[in-house]
Amino acid sequence: MIDIEHLNKIKGDFRDLVENAQNPDAKQQMEELKRLLLENNFTMSGKPFPTFLKPCFVEERLHQEIVKITDIIMNCIEKVSDLFFSDPAIEHYFEMEPLDRELAKIDPRYPRRVINGRLDAFLSEEGLKFLEFNCDSPCGMGWHDELIKFLAKIPIIETFFKTHPARYEALLPNFAKMIRNKNEQFGGPKQFTVAVVTDWESTVRYDLELVAAYLDSQPDMTSFFWDPREAEYDGKTLYMNGKPIHVVFRDDIRDFTKEMERSKPVLDAFRNGNVCFINPFSSRLGGLKCVLWFMTDEKSQNLFTAEELKVIHATIPWTRFMKETKTLYNNSTIDLFPFVRSNKSLFVLKPNAGYGGFGVTIGSEVDQKIWDTVLDQIAQGESWVVQEQVKIPNDDYPSFDPDLNWKTKNVNINFFAFDGQFGGGMVRVSDSKIINVHQGGGLVPICYI
Repeated sequence: MIDIEHLNKIKGDFRDLVENAQNPDAKQQMEELKRLLLENNFTMSGKPFPTFLKPCFVEERLHQEIVKITDIIMNCIEKVSDLFFSDPAIEHYFEMEPLDRELAKIDPRYPRRVINGRLDAFLSEEGLKFLEFNCDSPCGMGWHDELIKFLAKIPIIETFFKTHPARYEALLPNFAKMIRNKNEQFGGPKQFTVAVVTDWESTVRYDLELVAAYLDSQPDMTSFFWDPREAEYDGKTLYMNGKPIHVVFRDDIRDFTKEMERSKPVLDAFRNGNVCFINPFSSRLGGLKCVLWFMTDEKSQNLFTAEELKVIHATIPWTRFMKETKTLYNNSTIDLFPFVRSNKSLFVLKPNAGYGGFGVTIGSEVDQKIWDTVLDQIAQGESWVVQEQVKIPNDDYPSFDPDLNWKTKNVNINFFAFDGQFGGGMVRVSDSKIINVHQGGGLVPICYI
């Protein structure tokens, strides 16, 4: 899918700029970037958000194809999520706590379930491969767009953009468009207020504060950051910080479920249809790993159009729900549990309702004893999926410890979708094969070139 020779030429040009930078040199420019991050609360748990003095280069010619694929996958996610509501025999695979299940059934009073989603993928010479979906509360939009602004002030980046036709793609303009459209579909007023909410102590608070600040700069829109457990509701209007709220944009579901009495005003307003609530709790359905099973299993292909199946087969790795069953693998019938146990180097095991990379077990990275232990836990009734392992792309990023050197990092590309439409992307890089910010990964923007 990618032109390795073309990208290597671009990366070589950028590397030369980094290595030859003087007054200030690359290390000094990286220190300036860190200073900007700290001055602007670009932090997670009190530490500077990890990033690098280099974007991820993606060929401009791939952009429209990526847009089309993202839109099609989002439609497939909606179709699978609908099974929770339409097929009682399927509902139990959508693993949620009883309270979360109850909240998922609240009608948001607008079309679609996944309004803010992120598709996590690998992009390499083998093509685009989606590994999982974050359809509940994906973060990083504010950090990403602010990072673009900071990088624009770095001399190495300025020089590169002067000599190469390249561009970044901000996320928040498309996000704001989605917020405006959902408010209109919900029947909200032309001039409206958006509360961007999560726990005051959340590790992603500063990301959401940046989101709120951007929305507040838009015409006919007022926005601020708040904790959803500090709200009032009079039966008609929801209030936060003394202001009437028309749209709530949320982060973690646990902000609402861990202290139900305190979050009751927001939940009651949502149930009563008196606030436009994004994401609805039903969006969590699309983020469960079993969704990729439904997409790739031979028994559920009737859900999708021929075009959708073509994209699924090209971009979704073989995935199955771990249970005692026979299924197809490379057009041959297998007994799932024994086959996965005997071929660990081919597969990755993931908790169905997992997030943040926690619990993910890569067969090629563990010994047979650990692999068998995880499978034995699953056999006792735990809800997991198995997925065919995909080659992880990597790239070299400048590091300073203390002098400049280049370190090879694993690269995970993430595409946002707003109301089912492509909204932009960002990249996470890590030493670990489990590439996640919660696992120590860093964030860099995509540079289309």
